Amino acid sequence: MSQNKWREDQNRFHLAIGPILLMAQCFAVLPVSGVRSPDSSDLKFTWKSPKILYFIISFTGAIILTVCSIVRVSHSGITATKTTNIVFFGAACITMALFLRLATRWPCLIRFWEKVENEMIIYPTPSTSMQLKTRLALMAGVTITIALVEHVLSIISGYASALECAALRKDTDIVATYFQSQFPQVFDLTPYNWWKGVLVQCLNIISTFSWNFMDLFLMLVSFALASRFRQMNHHLYATRGKAMPDWWWAEARENYNRLANLTRRVDSNISDIVLLSFATNLYFICIQLLNSLKPRHGTSQTLYTSFSFGFLLARTAAVSLYAAAVNDESLRPSPILYSVSTTSYSIEVQRFLTQITTDRIGLTGLNFFAITRGLILTVAGTIVTYELVLVQFNAMQNANSTIVNITEACEVK
Repeated sequence: MSQNKWREDQNRFHLAIGPILLMAQCFAVLPVSGVRSPDSSDLKFTWKSPKILYFIISFTGAIILTVCSIVRVSHSGITATKTTNIVFFGAACITMALFLRLATRWPCLIRFWEKVENEMIIYPTPSTSMQLKTRLALMAGVTITIALVEHVLSIISGYASALECAALRKDTDIVATYFQSQFPQVFDLTPYNWWKGVLVQCLNIISTFSWNFMDLFLMLVSFALASRFRQMNHHLYATRGKAMPDWWWAEARENYNRLANLTRRVDSNISDIVLLSFATNLYFICIQLLNSLKPRHGTSQTLYTSFSFGFLLARTAAVSLYAAAVNDESLRPSPILYSVSTTSYSIEVQRFLTQITTDRIGLTGLNFFAITRGLILTVAGTIVTYELVLVQFNAMQNANSTIVNITEACEVK
């Protein structure tokens, strides 16, 4: 295999994201066959697959936990904090369903993506740049590692709370206390058994992964899209100040249009995931800000809440910036076109410039909003507004319940 062929293969999205999708399927996400095959034609979705059975089991478990959370809130009363479990497990159910829907479309989407990549071979990637496969693996490795650290801190914090709770109850079974305090929505409704605790913990891990992977997936797709625009822009900027013939500009415009169509195709398939990602992240940022106003007991709980909040903010910002980069890179050819000399200016240059300035290219949240850099400031303003409402709502709820008993002290969530 030649060096150029190897480099091009390393920059193909299907080959780059394959190992990451294989890992995700261990947690019942995107059940598609053939993700590790070097040939995209081997990709297929079938309902008669062990992956689908695993998905159904995990999805059913997440639904049961969501229903249990709703029942608990209906019995004990609603507060801003108690709705967290409903939103978390409910979002996990929706995330799994959306990735299942995407799985049915994934083979066609990847084949279309690969077709565009084949057209982009005329624009070689810079030999000094890191390959797409390496970059995606690095992004996934960092994100999953931090998420794993966060989950371990969550378990440590929960165990510390269980020790305190067991002391209040004068109970010697710390493991049972841990599961009962971490998942009261289950064990307030059913008797405790160790196997139930393990099962619920496994479902919690799957739900946590699906929430984290949703953001990671958007970052990976956004980066891959932006890298193709960046590849073309690198080629365009190399011709700055040169007189190029009409056919060259026509070819450049057609390739730009292919990338624009690819972006629209991707957006039509993942825009619902984008909307869910921003909605859940916005909610949990507000909730964690609200919880930060409450006094914390113990170093482990303080460390976990601080680390979790920082990771959530960083992840939300990363999704926004990576997705906004698609729009940023789609606008970068305009300075080149504006700098074309009068003698080289033609109808093809004009058509190219018109498309760039009038055609909005980028990812959206189900077309409710477009992801640009300015969106980050809008989201920040929204968080402040919602936080004021939540503080007032939570103060009203706390005014109606000022007595703290052992049961309340043992409820972590």
